[in-house]
Amino acid sequence: MSAIVDVIVPVFGIVAVGWVLGRTLLTPEGLRGLTQVAFYAFFPALLFRSMAKVRLEALELDIIVVFFGGAMLLYFLMLPLGRLLGMKFGDQAVFALSSTFSNGVGIGIPFISYAFGDAGLVPLLMIISVNSLILLTLSSFLMEIGSGGGGGRLLGKLGGAALTMLKHPVIPPIFAGLAWAELTAFFPGLATPVVLDKVLQALGLAAPPCGLIMAGASLAHVGIKEHWQPAALASAVKLAAMPLLVWVAGRYLFSLDPLWLTVATLNAALPAGANVYLVAQLYRTGVGLATNAVVISTGASVLTLSVVLMLLGVQTR
Repeated sequence: MSAIVDVIVPVFGIVAVGWVLGRTLLTPEGLRGLTQVAFYAFFPALLFRSMAKVRLEALELDIIVVFFGGAMLLYFLMLPLGRLLGMKFGDQAVFALSSTFSNGVGIGIPFISYAFGDAGLVPLLMIISVNSLILLTLSSFLMEIGSGGGGGRLLGKLGGAALTMLKHPVIPPIFAGLAWAELTAFFPGLATPVVLDKVLQALGLAAPPCGLIMAGASLAHVGIKEHWQPAALASAVKLAAMPLLVWVAGRYLFSLDPLWLTVATLNAALPAGANVYLVAQLYRTGVGLATNAVVISTGASVLTLSVVLMLLGVQTR
């Protein structure tokens, strides 16, 4: 119960503040500006500073196999299910992405940092570093197939999508932080200047609440669209089936460290990320489905994340 009070209430309390701001003061243009500041200043500072304390030998690559093994299994199960529901191929990709892509940055980073501090951010950032590269690149490729692109064009789109994901502003700081950690270990006298570290610390402290405000304001602007039933189904898979699958694999197949297993499971239980409907809008495919999935899964995650925290026995006091 302490985890619900200490984590769920402040996290979704700030999301609610963001929703109110989105309905009153924060226009879509203002939200875009806030998003740019957060993704190009606040989050990079937090990510770099967190990973600059981590040595490569401390990383467990099994968490990548556990998380994305479960995600890809569900993804390729949801594609034929979408077909059975009468969806076009591009809509099937949106359906599958809505069922597997977590809001690891906007909600995941503050959620995990409030629950476990910097120790919890390390496994989370490992997942985030490849999340967009794998799931968004694959989905973009499948949506391009659904749009009828030619073979050569498809290969070009796949490469271009992968390159775009690698340039995402939250990915380079993670690898830069890891590289800096190795460099400072190799040269003991080398360290981040104190003044620069204070700047990074100040910027990083703003990242979690800003991400939650962005999430709430986004919900205020998108709203529920038509044909919400498949989005509800995708949300149920995202919030229940995916964390269960990740937990089983991490617990019984790979024997992950308990903290890393908990973080991987909680990340799997997060609602669908905003990138789901951004990609859908880019390809003009399944926009209503993606929008509904983000809204429904975010609202329902207040309850489901509370349940997952209790089942995992997370205590914050």
